[in-house]
Amino acid sequence: MSLEIFKTRYSCRNFKKEALKEEHLKEILEVARLSPSSLGLEPWKFLVVRDAKKKEELSFIANHQSHIKDAAAVIIILSRLDFAEYFEEKLRQRKMREEELQKRLSLYKPFLQNMDKKAKIAYAREQAYIALAGILYAANALNIATCTIGGFDAEKLNAYLKLDTNKELSTLMIALGYSDDKDLPSKSRFKFDEVVQFLD
Repeated sequence: MSLEIFKTRYSCRNFKKEALKEEHLKEILEVARLSPSSLGLEPWKFLVVRDAKKKEELSFIANHQSHIKDAAAVIIILSRLDFAEYFEEKLRQRKMREEELQKRLSLYKPFLQNMDKKAKIAYAREQAYIALAGILYAANALNIATCTIGGFDAEKLNAYLKLDTNKELSTLMIALGYSDDKDLPSKSRFKFDEVVQFLD
């Protein structure tokens, strides 16, 4: 495994006026789609925005962050809140033994059904961040720069996207494009021994 894609990835705020290759964008989205999730629920959707006017509108919702409108594309990650409704269907798709299926249903279905909305939101948002990591590093592997955007008015974005907020909510935006930065920032991280402890 090459660590270079992890060592060289950074938050880009200056993008070239250059469209992404369609196959590269789809590859990044496929990595997102294949991301792991708790109980295999995949409680997400990925919206892709490339239209200049729409990117400008997104920039306004995100406190006028100019790199949103300058990016080649913006991916919006939605968190699905209806996962209790499709949990059994997803479980059956795995074609496990009936005994194992019933065991998991009895264990997890009540847990999911009894979640209040606040718990559902927290649970689904956690999964979105797993998909986010895949997007960031898949893009960097293709020499595509990214910037994660969490600083936006979620209520305005939900309204702009006409979301049924009982079923899904906007969680994150990611700006993507080819970097126009001349000087790349040096990466600063805690040392290995400062964050890793073996409990053998």
